[in-house]
Parts: sequence; structure tokens; C-alpha cells
Amino acid sequence: MNFNFLKSKPKHIYSELKPMERITKLFLEFTFPYFEKNEFKYLKSQQEFKKRNDFFLYSVHWYGRKYNEGNLSVEFDIVLNVTSTKYRKWEKEFYNLGEKRERGIDGTRVDYIENWNKEYYYSGWYDLVKDDNEKVMKRICENFETSGKDFFDNFKSLDSAINKLKKYPIANFESIIDFYIIQNKWSEANMFFEENRSWYEKKEKIEGNDPNSEYCLNRKEHFELRREKIKNWLQQHI
Repeated sequence: MNFNFLKSKPKHIYSELKPMERITKLFLEFTFPYFEKNEFKYLKSQQEFKKRNDFFLYSVHWYGRKYNEGNLSVEFDIVLNVTSTKYRKWEKEFYNLGEKRERGIDGTRVDYIENWNKEYYYSGWYDLVKDDNEKVMKRICENFETSGKDFFDNFKSLDSAINKLKKYPIANFESIIDFYIIQNKWSEANMFFEENRSWYEKKEKIEGNDPNSEYCLNRKEHFELRREKIKNWLQQHI
């Protein structure tokens, strides 16, 4: 006997709205009170919540799936990002860069946030058609209270950021060195540089003469700028 008819249908809220309008309205109604209490602000133009500390900017951004339609498909995902306009301004001035780089410091979809509870989360998406909408938003808030807050707490200070970024030392090479230099911790910057310079030296041998290589386009100049700064500091302190 089929007992599927006994299952209660998931509670849908604002199903008359377009998918992205509905997703945003649910975020504002069910999650923003939590974020506002934690000093986040809502930026309507960017569809995200943001919060600043002395150096870093935290953001929580949500976006809908490309193929969402009516109340047939309403899926969305969430991204946590950490950026810093102060850092990018400092970097531009300190290294005399022609253009300020706008890339972030750290960020990821919640799928990759440590200890994020995956209830109501399927293959990288929340689904407002499949599940009770209020329960989905409640679970998201609970996740931010634990895992999401922990992610942002990694960037309470420059030293805590360094500890987090060292998990991937090559990917975060420039930022780690710079965060030491900003604090005038040149010895630590030099030590980290020496521990990781071999990767760049190998890349230089393999790709250094190819101006279109990923290394030359994105890493070489920034490695050399930091090498020169550290070299100058060592010459003055030997």
C-alpha cells in the first residue's frame, strides 16, 4: 500500500513571487534579524549582508540557480566572502601597482564550510519547492550561528587571518607575506618567503619565459615585488 498521501506537503511561502524575489524576501524575513543583531547590513544592490571590522569586510551573498522557474524550481546557494579595501589600497601604494587588485582574500560556497549542516542542501543547492521554506531558513540561521560565524572569526585580526590562510600557503602567498609586513613583522615574512619560494622558482624555470602562462600573467610580478621588498629589508638589517 502506498502511504505517500499521508506525507504533509512542504510549506511554501511567497510562492506567487518570481524565484529570486522569493529567495531574497525569505532571507530578509527569516535570516536578516539574526544578521542585523550581529551588526550586518543589507545591501540591496548586491543581494547580500555585509559587516566590517577594522580591516576586513565580511559578506554573505545568495544567488538563484539559472534554470529557476515559477514554483517549479526555486533553488539557491550561499557564498561567504572576506575582502579588504584597506588591504588593496595599501598593496597598490606599497608596491606602486598600476591598478588596485580587486580579488578577494578568502571565500567559498557553504558546501565547503567546515561543519556546515547539509540538511535541506542537495548537490550544492537549497530547494524551496522540495522542502518546508521556514525550516530551510531556520537551518541556515543555525548554520551561521555555528559554522558561518567560525569562518568569519578566522579573520578577526591579521594574525588569525594568517593562520587561516596558511592552510593553502601557495594560493595565499602574497596575502600572508603582506599581512606580516603590515604589522612590521619582517622576520616572519622572510621566514615564510623562504619556506615557500621553491614553488615559484620551479614555476620560473618551467613557465617563466612564456608571457601567456598562468604564472607569468598572475603570479610572477607579485612574487618578485615581495622578494625585492624583503631583500631590501634584509640588507638594512644585516
